[in-house]
Amino acid sequence: MRAQTAGRRIAIGGFSHESNSFAPSQDVGLNHFLRRRDRPPLLLGDQMLDELSTGSFPTTGFLQAIGQEHALVPLAWASGGAGGMVSDEAFEHVCGALLSRLTEAPLPDAIYLELHGAMATPSLDDPEAELLRRVREVVGEDLPIAVTLDYHANLSPAFARMIDGAVVYRTYPHVDRVACGKIAAALIHRLLAHGRSAGVAIAHSPFLIPLHAQCTLDGPSQRIAGQSLADAGEVVSRCYAAGFPLNDRHWCGPAIMVHADTQKAADGACGHLYSRLMDEARNFDAALWPVNAAVKEAIQRCRAPGDGPILLADVQDNPGAGAGSNTTSLLAELVRAKAEDALLGILCDGQAAAVAHAAGQGATIEVNLGQPAFAGRFLVERLGSGRLMSTGTVAGGLQLDLGPMALLRTGGTRIAVSSARMQAFDPAPFHHLGADRAQAAILALKSTCHFRADFAPLARGILLVEAPGDAPADPSGYPYSRLRPGVQRTPR
Repeated sequence: MRAQTAGRRIAIGGFSHESNSFAPSQDVGLNHFLRRRDRPPLLLGDQMLDELSTGSFPTTGFLQAIGQEHALVPLAWASGGAGGMVSDEAFEHVCGALLSRLTEAPLPDAIYLELHGAMATPSLDDPEAELLRRVREVVGEDLPIAVTLDYHANLSPAFARMIDGAVVYRTYPHVDRVACGKIAAALIHRLLAHGRSAGVAIAHSPFLIPLHAQCTLDGPSQRIAGQSLADAGEVVSRCYAAGFPLNDRHWCGPAIMVHADTQKAADGACGHLYSRLMDEARNFDAALWPVNAAVKEAIQRCRAPGDGPILLADVQDNPGAGAGSNTTSLLAELVRAKAEDALLGILCDGQAAAVAHAAGQGATIEVNLGQPAFAGRFLVERLGSGRLMSTGTVAGGLQLDLGPMALLRTGGTRIAVSSARMQAFDPAPFHHLGADRAQAAILALKSTCHFRADFAPLARGILLVEAPGDAPADPSGYPYSRLRPGVQRTPR
């Protein structure tokens, strides 16, 4: 054990991406991490402190809570959001940037890393564990490491053994990221006082949970995630990760991970929470509506008295799960059914946005929108630069660059079009185009769950729609090649 002293050196960094292994059209190369999109580009050294001191990332919360008594050693930080697999080139570049600064600096006393837990590359089954292995090669086996992880992390035993405490988001929609960073700062303080965790335990469920059934606002996910905690008695951290089923790797799926002062404490806490997870297995459920039935139902509900829009969640074209955010099946059905006052977004089609900007606001254009191409005549109601600041609960306070944007109208449906993908979890892109989400009769959003934080409170009804997309809701059809044998594709 180490004696507690003031003025310790804490290295901080981050590398996160949620990788959909089954969406090759969305594979993520190095340029994706080097440019600003719906999050900052790769940050090096002091750039981290300048950019992440405010915002909505776990590192933001860590910086706010760690205090002034320690010397921070910023390494490198990159967040790719979600997409296909991260290219080997991108992985090596970001890892190299982080490790080179770690190697060049004096040995720190502890390390905090903002990771995700569901990254995939063509060459690696467990990229985050590989990053930690390389970090351990530099700093040795005695240095304490704490991490924050996404709620959708797929946790491996190798990963668990290389860290000493973790904070997994306990909310989906993820509204506690900053709070989790603050908890991680408390973990670092504990580890500086007591050294590495002596006990580690991890347990994996024998089933997968579809993304749309993982919401923590109610039901089994809320009850299980509510049992996650950090720094309680002998338990350093107790984490529940629901897993990201679109991430093809051996340890894909829900898991419990515990770090503690003793192995007995770790095993006991892990077993208790694992039993809670297994007890809830029958309760994970969320119905999906066929496209035509969903639109018909939405139109009928709009005719009934009531305030607020009917919300259609296009869960399978969610860019937050690695989809292209460009499919048009729901749009086509809204137009075919002559829906009135419908607002759909955010549909990513840079070419259509460019045509709209060339024609100008108020012009009528003919374009093939999205995939499969929806050919039509559209009124260009509003144009936007795509450079704006997010304002929502999930990820407010971020400088965004979504490229040229346009609000197009055909019939009674308006479409918010962007040039870069962004999940419809924040109202700012709609306001940027002059579209008031509260005034729409029908809101069609490309999102699985994050929309619930800022859009659901306005709605008088929510329907989850099963339209085609790169993020299929049912894992039973995923072509896994790495998943361990015997895992059920659904809890039931």
